[in-house]
Formats: sequence, C-alpha cells, structure tokens
Amino acid sequence: MHTLDKQFRELTKAAFARYGFAQMDLTARWPEIVGERLSRHCRPERIKWPRREGETAQKLGGTLVIRAAPGRGLDLQHETPHIVERINRFHGYGAIAAVKIVQDAQWAEGPQPQPARPLDALSARALGERLEAVADPALKAALARLGAGVLGGRPGSPQNK
Repeated sequence: MHTLDKQFRELTKAAFARYGFAQMDLTARWPEIVGERLSRHCRPERIKWPRREGETAQKLGGTLVIRAAPGRGLDLQHETPHIVERINRFHGYGAIAAVKIVQDAQWAEGPQPQPARPLDALSARALGERLEAVADPALKAALARLGAGVLGGRPGSPQNK
C-alpha cells in the first residue's frame, strides 16, 4: 500500500529540484523551521548550489534565496545566522552556508486563514458514530479532525454556499 505522501513526492520532485530543493520539506515546514513570526513575512524561493566536480549525495554550502515582504529585509538580515542554523539542523548537515534576501514589492501576505467553525451537537454525534469502527486511536483522531474541519466549514468558504 502506497501513501499519498509518497505519490505526491514523486509528482513534485522535478518541480522542487528545478529550484534547488531536494524535496518539499523545507518549503512545507518553513513556519516550523524559522518560526511563525518570521514565516509570515518571508518564504524560501530557491537554493543555489555551488558548482563542483561530480555529484555528491549531500549537497553542501548552498545559498538560500528568501523572498521577503517590503521593509522586512533588515529584520531578516539580523536573523540570518539563526535561519542558517535552524535549516542545517533540520537537514542534519551543513546544507546552507549563506542566505540572500530579496525584497518583493509584489508581496501578498493575504488574510490569515480562519479556524473552522465548531460542530453543532448533531454533526458531532454523527461524526462520532461514523468513526466508532476505526480501531487505531491515531487514525481515529486524525479522521475526527478532518471531519470536524470539513463539516464545520470556514466562514466565507465557497463550500458554505
């Protein structure tokens, strides 16, 4: 049995490799790596790897290009040593040696996603009844969160119309 995660990695591998990312983990887990405060104002754009003879299994000494909101470059510049340390700790080796910050006048922070509405008693009971047959507690909890998100909907969501 193949997981959806494995299929997604195979489908996106070429696109992420084009921008220097060996895999999507750095972009997907960016808020976790650099922290919520910084991740609201910047995102990783690509990694530029130094040219070397032969291909090594682990690429070393890359330059991470970060796209930032206008006026946030100086703040990010002060955080650069911490960002490099966190990324290298995430990878487990010295993948990143430098950071280049590009401020983007077209930065669109957009509204923060709103949490799902809480379920009414009838929907919560119906969801609980559907999940009674699931034996694995971790899977049951994950399905309960998914069901609550889908059934609760989000304010202003097209699903609510």
